[in-house]
Amino acid sequence: MKSKPWFSKPLLYYTAMVIVLLNISPASAGSAAQQSWKFRVLLDDKPIGYHQVSVARESDRKTVHTQADFDVRFMYIPVYSYNHENREVWKDGCLVNIASTTDDNGDDYFINSQKQQQAFILQTQDGTQTLNGCVRSFAYWDIDLLKSEKLLNTQTGEYQSVTITDLGNDTLKLDQKEIDARHFRLVCEGMNIDLWYSRDMQWLALESTTKSGAVLRYLPEFINTVSREASL
Repeated sequence: MKSKPWFSKPLLYYTAMVIVLLNISPASAGSAAQQSWKFRVLLDDKPIGYHQVSVARESDRKTVHTQADFDVRFMYIPVYSYNHENREVWKDGCLVNIASTTDDNGDDYFINSQKQQQAFILQTQDGTQTLNGCVRSFAYWDIDLLKSEKLLNTQTGEYQSVTITDLGNDTLKLDQKEIDARHFRLVCEGMNIDLWYSRDMQWLALESTTKSGAVLRYLPEFINTVSREASL
């Protein structure tokens, strides 16, 4: 019998989470053509894997590729594994295409989509659904997420109601350095996520406490922010 994970699943497939490695080459930072995030993921300060996101822009479209791979062990014995890969296409701040596959501790999930005029049609392991209006996923790299009332779960295809609160200015500690940041809290069914952004609204960090009381974090190995004008 498979062991049940002691942390909330939505935290794993969004990258939701704690601290971000924003890795931008000088060329891409200048042209704003591409950004990438790479995270070292920890659960109660114990490394469990990685999560990485790359965003490429061409004209009015953005192509997003997300990968996550987690391996949770207790006394060197595997108790939980997670592998997720997701590709998204955005236009004018809204999703127009998504394809994802997930192995959640042996449970398989998938999403395929198509856009038909104003309708966004999703096919998942549970069937087909149609979403209307501007659909966004839990894309923490996109500050427009902070204006959203509903977000798409890119593992299951659930379209979840969210509440996002601006908690004001804060000081974020990264690698023994204090960084001025803006603090937000995202709340939806089953999870609370704290998010931090730089003064020019670049995503810096995410942190959440699991149902068991453990802390899930993404820690940066390197941070390089760009100006708002050069951001995606």
